[in-house]
Amino acid sequence: MNKVYRITDRIADRERKRQIQNHRQKIETIQRAVQCSSCHFKCAMCGLHLEGEGTSCPHALSFQDFNLCENCREEFEDFLKTRKGEKPPEVFWHNQEWLNLWSAWLNYQEAIKEFKKSQEFQQLITETED
Repeated sequence: MNKVYRITDRIADRERKRQIQNHRQKIETIQRAVQCSSCHFKCAMCGLHLEGEGTSCPHALSFQDFNLCENCREEFEDFLKTRKGEKPPEVFWHNQEWLNLWSAWLNYQEAIKEFKKSQEFQQLITETED
């Protein structure tokens, strides 16, 4: 009985493989976007090439796993202070649009992270490696 296959599973598997073949370029684009967004060799905000140690976010921010250059890290820390209600150093560009920019960026980082953990993305990676 171990060799009995469910026909619906086989049909679904065949359909996934057909979709992968038909959408290979889109899949490669998605994989690059996810991979490049979490590259440990560049700043996750500005894209600056990073070298040396001390470029990753503080471990106290355990829900994020991205790297920032020194300047972006300082801006991000100011953003976090502002969100907590603390008063970071006054800089004229720290306005509502600046807050919106960092909020949107943080939401984007979280969305990428969640998408990478999704069953469908994991399946996509597995099936394209074959």
